[in-house]
Amino acid sequence: MEKDADGAIALNMCAHSNMCMSNITLYVPENVKKEMDSHDEVRWSEVARKAIMEKIFQMKKLDLLRKYVEKEPFTDEDYAWMDENDWHPVDEKEMKLSFVKEVQEISRHGKFRKVKNIKELFE
Repeated sequence: MEKDADGAIALNMCAHSNMCMSNITLYVPENVKKEMDSHDEVRWSEVARKAIMEKIFQMKKLDLLRKYVEKEPFTDEDYAWMDENDWHPVDEKEMKLSFVKEVQEISRHGKFRKVKNIKELFE
């Protein structure tokens, strides 16, 4: 880990991929720095990168949820992000209790139709 003139820890945010990375400087309390130094096996820049990326992911989901609730149209970029992340705001909605009970009832009484292939579903 490198330190800048103020003694801040500079985490190198470069990765071994084709993705272009930027550097950031992260200030942590001295007691946290000592704990970090005692764990040389941890790649702290990777820990920070993952935490930042997860926060951005959650913020994007919140933005899309807001659009969904406010019935604001999604952009092509929104749809592309949702496809890329296999996520849609409706995924966050709870299933209706009546639907859950119906599925539980069907599974309890074995009313599922067994088929040998997909074609049998349409016969």
